[in-house]
Amino acid sequence: MHKIYVTEGIVLAKRGVGEANTQVALFTKELGLLRATAKSARFEKSKLRYGLQSLTLGRFSLVRGRNEWKIVGVENISQLLTGALRDAKSASGRVSRLLLRLIHGEEQGEKLYSVVKTGFVFFSNSSVREEIESGEWVLVLRILSSLGYVARSEALTPFIEGEGEITGDLATKAREFRPFLLRTINESLAVSGL
Repeated sequence: MHKIYVTEGIVLAKRGVGEANTQVALFTKELGLLRATAKSARFEKSKLRYGLQSLTLGRFSLVRGRNEWKIVGVENISQLLTGALRDAKSASGRVSRLLLRLIHGEEQGEKLYSVVKTGFVFFSNSSVREEIESGEWVLVLRILSSLGYVARSEALTPFIEGEGEITGDLATKAREFRPFLLRTINESLAVSGL
């Protein structure tokens, strides 16, 4: 009998595999980033089908197979960005691709998960393009900082400290520091070599 792991997670990406299977990149609270396969998930009668859309938040039941993770259940599904503005979906997509580029292998990262979830919730609740854009800079800085790619400095502290919410006020402040924040992000990505 296999052990079933139940964890909260966000689907960052998905793709079809074979005739009816789906492979997802799942960013989880307890297990970090992992790739998992859902058998027959593309069939219309599949119970997993609607829980595996990109940017879906939910509680996933997983089984560790010999060579891969398998998704056996999804509950508490929240289509985090389904009704969000196109700018919010675009920002979340860019952040998802960045995470897939920066994180390799499975490792626990509850703090990083909390940072990402908080950022995605901010995007889904925001209705102003400029606010979403500057909120994205703050979220990327927090991700890079959590992964050790940003050197701590007093000037960056208001933007990267803790796991606190990204607010409209913080996004407005980020606009004032735009050149500095973008330079820091670009330098950190260049240093990462990824």
